[in-house]
Amino acid sequence: MTRFKIVVAIALVAGWAVTAHTEEKTIKETAKDVGHEVGTAVHKIGQETKKAAKEVGHGVKKAAQTTGHAIRDGAKEFKKAVKGEDEEKKKD
Repeated sequence: MTRFKIVVAIALVAGWAVTAHTEEKTIKETAKDVGHEVGTAVHKIGQETKKAAKEVGHGVKKAAQTTGHAIRDGAKEFKKAVKGEDEEKKKD
């Protein structure tokens, strides 16, 4: 999806550049304007990508925490079970 947005942005900027060039702008001015527009479009795409990556990162963090807590709780129960077996053997 991101590549599609980049291609669309470049196509729009290229069309705008042709129109701008016919308005008697110099090639240097036109190139500067095109560069600015492409940079703006790519920046916006980057910001959206950053938001999506943050959401993915938060999801991974929550999953890792849940897994870690389950492992911790399981280890505690295992320790209790082992201690309980040892105490029963001592009583016999």
